[in-house]
Amino acid sequence: MDPGGVRVVICTYNSRLDVSRAISSCLAEGITPAHLTVVDNASSDGTPELVRRSHPDVRLLTEPRNLGFAAAVNHGARSIDGEFLMLLNPDAELQPGALREMLGALATDHRRGAVSPRVVRPDGRLDPACRRQFPSPQVALWRLVGLSRLQPRSPRFGAYNLSHLPDDQPMAVDSGSGACLLIRRPLFDAVGGLDEGYFMYGEDLELCWQLHRRGAEVWYQPTAVVIHRKGRSSEQVALPMLVHFHRSMWRFYRLHYMRGAGAALAPAVGAGILLRLATLLLLNALRPHPRVSP
Repeated sequence: MDPGGVRVVICTYNSRLDVSRAISSCLAEGITPAHLTVVDNASSDGTPELVRRSHPDVRLLTEPRNLGFAAAVNHGARSIDGEFLMLLNPDAELQPGALREMLGALATDHRRGAVSPRVVRPDGRLDPACRRQFPSPQVALWRLVGLSRLQPRSPRFGAYNLSHLPDDQPMAVDSGSGACLLIRRPLFDAVGGLDEGYFMYGEDLELCWQLHRRGAEVWYQPTAVVIHRKGRSSEQVALPMLVHFHRSMWRFYRLHYMRGAGAALAPAVGAGILLRLATLLLLNALRPHPRVSP
């Protein structure tokens, strides 16, 4: 497939140290500057100035305040066309051939509505968010009580991040990661874009949920590799981001599982989310450099 049909939206917030790598990796994959949009969420570190200076042909939108990830992406996507839309974090970098592999995965099967690449940290470790099951009541409970970490190879306890399956195996998954996700543009429009009720985190899960509701498949393509220097922006404001992260967990659960057994388990899941948040806040109080991920 020709990359000429791909439009990229990168949402930045104090991303001056990373965004040039993200932009350059897109250009190296054949995306023209005019098809790349950066939406800056009121950065104070000179991110917009760097983009204007280093990439003057890239479309830049600057927001007067931080709209959150979902609203900023929707703003960037609203006035662009194209057959495919790629969401890319400013701290993510496409590796050579990644876009070709993702486009190829979509071309192989028309039922595939979105493709998630193999997202890895700079040291080569898999970022598990790139292939996930939806956090059903049972899956959420195993994750919240820590069994998914203690027994990641268990099909039951490792279900959320599919850690019991080889990460070099292409497969249909419930959800990929908003760090890098290639979506058929008509489907993105059909679901109304990202749900702006999520300020930060959870909007990628929600998007994939809505794609599945329309009969589309989310595909994990491990031959497409993206390096993710995860959390570089969010960890500058780690405490608010922790709150947003856990609020999004509860919002997704409340929207999709508050019925039947899910409603009965809701008090336990809610308590688990609060306990996890309290634990991470305590750990961050003891760390010299607070972070969002545990």
